[in-house]
Amino acid sequence: MNTNLDDVDLKILKILQADGRTALSEIARRLDMGTATIHERVNTLESEGYIREYRAVLDPELLGVNLVAFVRVSADSARFSEVAERLAEEPDVQEIHEVTGDADLLLKVRVSERDGLTDLIHRIGTYDGVVELSTDVALRNVKEEHALNLPSGT
Repeated sequence: MNTNLDDVDLKILKILQADGRTALSEIARRLDMGTATIHERVNTLESEGYIREYRAVLDPELLGVNLVAFVRVSADSARFSEVAERLAEEPDVQEIHEVTGDADLLLKVRVSERDGLTDLIHRIGTYDGVVELSTDVALRNVKEEHALNLPSGT
């Protein structure tokens, strides 16, 4: 945890993480501070990169994009960066992690149907530099959290 953050900053981050649409005046009211002070702190948190963006979290099941799979990708070491960059361009790939173990990359993908997953796996398998793929399809979602577990401010 960065030591530049004080308790007020952590409280602001928690409030905005729970609801990014919370008005600065509401945050100021909750923290018993002036709106101008909260505005300045939020601007600083944004400019320093603690707050990357504001967005809506959509319900994938309601939208019919609820088939989740985890794909392990082994890549030729000489083409690793090229493979990772190309994977980052795939719209159905939600996450890419460089990992230890048998594979080099672990992908989280989300598609609407099995055919979409088959097409994606086939496409990735044809990338220059991809040596091996293995896929695990999630049967159900037990927990999927986007919020970070921040320490409590005093």
